[in-house]
Amino acid sequence: MNSEVIVPRLDWLIGGSRIGGTYNKYFGSLGTDPQKGCFSDELFNYAIFIEKAEEGGEYIKASVYRGTKSFSCRSEDEIESKTFEAEEESLPLIKEWIESKR
Repeated sequence: MNSEVIVPRLDWLIGGSRIGGTYNKYFGSLGTDPQKGCFSDELFNYAIFIEKAEEGGEYIKASVYRGTKSFSCRSEDEIESKTFEAEEESLPLIKEWIESKR
């Protein structure tokens, strides 16, 4: 079982957004149960993606949540999120923050 938090490269998160495309979103899960697989209530999930800031520019948003419901099927109060500068130096900070929430 892989128990490492993976944070994708910044250029992957940026995706095709610079040429009229969209940003990529990364989703990961940890803690699958040997008997239940990914249907464990304790499943730890995380999401990493870029969003545009209201005042211009971009930021990386990292989110964590537990259980089997997907990110898009959750209310805001079921997800804990933190924003980071959209730069390479933020990637290790994102990994550290997600790991601290496990």
